Amino acid sequence: MAAQLPDTILINSQWMDLYTNPLETYWEKSRKKKPEFNSFDTCTRGYIASWAIQNDQLLLKEVEGDMFSPTLFFGKKLIKTSIKKIFPKMKQDGVLANWFSGKLRVPAGNMTQYEHFSYNSRFEKEIIITVDKGQVIKMVTLDYTQQKLIVNKE
Repeated sequence: MAAQLPDTILINSQWMDLYTNPLETYWEKSRKKKPEFNSFDTCTRGYIASWAIQNDQLLLKEVEGDMFSPTLFFGKKLIKTSIKKIFPKMKQDGVLANWFSGKLRVPAGNMTQYEHFSYNSRFEKEIIITVDKGQVIKMVTLDYTQQKLIVNKE
């Protein structure tokens, strides 16, 4: 898999790249079929999701991309997707990612090593956010330039 366009995440009023795709876990864990997204060169999953950390919760804010929709007579047509198409009952502030437990990887600082495979590039710093059923339980920053660990939330 080539280098991919990442999802984005809002942390402390700053939009950053997210090198984890928590929405993929939603389709793995739920019984809902993943929509057929139209993949493109720099994003084989076919969508970009926007996330936010608010009140110690991981919230899905938006989903952008194109997906195929069946037509009445012949085949499928491409339509713009949105969070409302995937989560029609969503609240105004987003969807709590209660299906996701794991670690989120957020690169920070300058890139120090480029890898043309998935999210394998390396950066000066990484923010690692530990999430349990949508609740942020820990947030640390790994500073590779200073060789230290900074605990942001414990």
